[in-house]
Amino acid sequence: MRNQSSTENYIKSYLSFKQNDIWDSIPIEMKARGNFRRTNCYFPPIKLKIKASKAEGTLFEGYKKMKVVMPCLLQNRSNDDVLKEYLAYQLYELISPAHFKTRLIALEFTDDPNKKMADDPLAAIFMEVTQRKFYAANDIIFTRRKPKTHHFNAILIEDVKNVAQRNDAKVLDRFVHPLAQDSQASLRNAFFQFMIGNTDFSTAYGHNQKLLFLHHKALPVPYDFDMSGLVNASYAVVSNINDQNLPINEVTQRHYRGFQRDTKTTAAVRSEFLALKGEMLQAVEEYKLVFENQKTFQQTKDFILDFFKILESDVRYRKEIIEQARIK
Repeated sequence: MRNQSSTENYIKSYLSFKQNDIWDSIPIEMKARGNFRRTNCYFPPIKLKIKASKAEGTLFEGYKKMKVVMPCLLQNRSNDDVLKEYLAYQLYELISPAHFKTRLIALEFTDDPNKKMADDPLAAIFMEVTQRKFYAANDIIFTRRKPKTHHFNAILIEDVKNVAQRNDAKVLDRFVHPLAQDSQASLRNAFFQFMIGNTDFSTAYGHNQKLLFLHHKALPVPYDFDMSGLVNASYAVVSNINDQNLPINEVTQRHYRGFQRDTKTTAAVRSEFLALKGEMLQAVEEYKLVFENQKTFQQTKDFILDFFKILESDVRYRKEIIEQARIK
């Protein structure tokens, strides 16, 4: 799947899941997605396609397409990295009604080189068959490496059409400059990206952003936060979108990339975030015991706390947000 020459080619497989303590499965189609992860990760992110008739009466009823975010690399820290990205989605739910709904799942993923077709649940991701012949005259006898089964955290993400339907909105598939988008929604997104230390997005060019059209206004809906300082993945780098060099060297350094807005609207969004401080910290705290490394949990909480220290300080707020706001 990862080596498919065309990102339009789906591979048939099955998804097994547990519902009400009973295991069930549905046929799915899946393909690798993403640019960086598809090229650089052991496990590429996946897009699932499910027929409505097959999902009827299951957990996936009403979801024709979904994304699956898995750990990028085989590392001990991978589960916590996925958990931190999941928390980013959870925090944005508190900020805007126009958000992607997500679910943290425990995924068993089998890489089975013995199969040429993906007949098993989420199996045969790498389609090559190892053929080391014992006898030169016999093309049938060969050895295969054993299937590898991985257990890790993963994230299910709904399709943007589900987000639009839930908000009585339409999906906008066109260029809309951030200054032409709803000012309050655009500011919320900018503050959020600054909070999680993410520079890997472009509202102007639709990079890791979708747009909804609601009440004659365009609203940004962000996704893909693995390059953020909150996640601080081992492979994360400061983004260089459209050859624009940013004045930071590490993803854990924040840099505000929002546009200048009127003082009243900006102040209102600042107040909104300050009012959400308790809920946000509680959302992080709820997953304390899910973290495999408690030091990582504390670093995650401290990273969010530092954002609120910026908002609570007039000096830091002016210096790190207001004075950094873009004009073009």
